[in-house]
Amino acid sequence: MKQQAIDYLMRDRMANIDILEVLQLPRAGVLAVNDHGVLVSHGDLFLLAHEPGFSAEFLPLMEAGLTQNPEQLVVLRNRELKDVLEGDYGFQTVMECYHAVYPSTERIPYTLPEGAEIRKLDARYVDFVHEHYHMVDDINYIRERIEEDMFGVFFGEEIVGFAGTHEERSMGMLEILPDCRRLGLATALEAHLINYLISLGRVAFCQVAVYNDASIKLQQKMGLEISDRVIYWLARGQMK
Repeated sequence: MKQQAIDYLMRDRMANIDILEVLQLPRAGVLAVNDHGVLVSHGDLFLLAHEPGFSAEFLPLMEAGLTQNPEQLVVLRNRELKDVLEGDYGFQTVMECYHAVYPSTERIPYTLPEGAEIRKLDARYVDFVHEHYHMVDDINYIRERIEEDMFGVFFGEEIVGFAGTHEERSMGMLEILPDCRRLGLATALEAHLINYLISLGRVAFCQVAVYNDASIKLQQKMGLEISDRVIYWLARGQMK
């Protein structure tokens, strides 16, 4: 069943890279797969890829999560089910994005300003990340991400920024303190993170908001390829 799902998703690898990566996680499960699409679950997350006109096949399998789980998140590849979830289930679209995927195993060279250094973070920095990263208010989630793989950029012993990966394996949580922006630190952090993921044999990818032209251009400059299709994240509240 898992291999059948992978075969379907590989028809459009760029659009489906998030589901392909989630399927590498031990808690991920394939709820349904056929010639019309794939539905995968991981914790509070549903990820769905399907052919136009076939969303109704997968909706019953999501019913319990959609109606009973206030933390449920749904990731879609088209608007067909998006309108249903917003109109009938009280969900809202919290992000419309493209996938940006690094297609190579070549390390990305980068430079840092004099005195700057990138280090792996540990539990001492949970409160700092929680204070400065505003997309998540769940300190336990932040603690888990730091334990997994999060890096900080430092001047001496002072941390001025950080980046890591989300639970579904996408790069993100990138933040540079305002006084230290425009020094190339964000680019260096992302390059360092990409190189780290390559060393683990993982695919480096992130999700870029469709309206963020500057970020899209930055990803392209760093060698990442941008998906043609828009990815929709839906939730009832704040997204992890």
